Amino acid sequence: MAERHSPTPLYHRVYAVMRERIVKGYYPIDVPVPSEAELSESFSVSRITIRKAMEMLTAEGLVTRTRGRGTYVTDRSKENKLNRVVVSNINSLFSYLNTVGKNTRLKVVSLDLGEAPPRICEQMGVPPTTELIRAVRIRSLDRRPYSLSIAYLLPEIGQTLNRQDLATTNMIDLVQKTGVVVEQVEQTLTATLADDYAAKHLEIPVGAPLMLVNRVFFNADLKPFYVAEIFYRADRYEYRVSLKREDGKDFSLGN
Repeated sequence: MAERHSPTPLYHRVYAVMRERIVKGYYPIDVPVPSEAELSESFSVSRITIRKAMEMLTAEGLVTRTRGRGTYVTDRSKENKLNRVVVSNINSLFSYLNTVGKNTRLKVVSLDLGEAPPRICEQMGVPPTTELIRAVRIRSLDRRPYSLSIAYLLPEIGQTLNRQDLATTNMIDLVQKTGVVVEQVEQTLTATLADDYAAKHLEIPVGAPLMLVNRVFFNADLKPFYVAEIFYRADRYEYRVSLKREDGKDFSLGN
């Protein structure tokens, strides 16, 4: 993490990125997070800076540091009762993806087979050690980065992908060409901060605000086979919803 002219202390920026990683399930709760030395190298900062950031995370209760065992993420598995699924039409999503595809350009960063993060394996309903196909792409609008997408697919679905098709075609179109029927999609939108990887590809500072869209695609048997994480630059993307009252559907808030 290169030093920049910013009123925010460097250790606080490291803390902000680490906090977002923890909240979003980047680190599993049963495996220690990287050591101070590893984080120092990853962020390109001193170990003192990392130590200050970790002290803030510890004070917030997000991690537990034990001498001789390392630092572990605090278990946050209980879901917020206010998180509810909104049911909508899948065709509107596909229409939106088609529009995006026509107005942006794709650049393939990587296409490989490897062990996926625990949070992705949990969403896919597969063991943590399962190897998945991962495709990383950047979308550009007006020749500037617009979004960074990371797709994880079951090998039997993703093995047909190639870099040439990924550079010209929407992932959902490529997936459906394999014969898979998309029966359901679960989508979650959250705010997050750019880590060093996202910052590099989106050409923004580390810690810059991002919109994270997570989509889980289910087949005809309602089994997940494809998970997408899309990071949008907050200065180039907005999510707008129009809500209308249904006739005869008046309601009042309870006490």
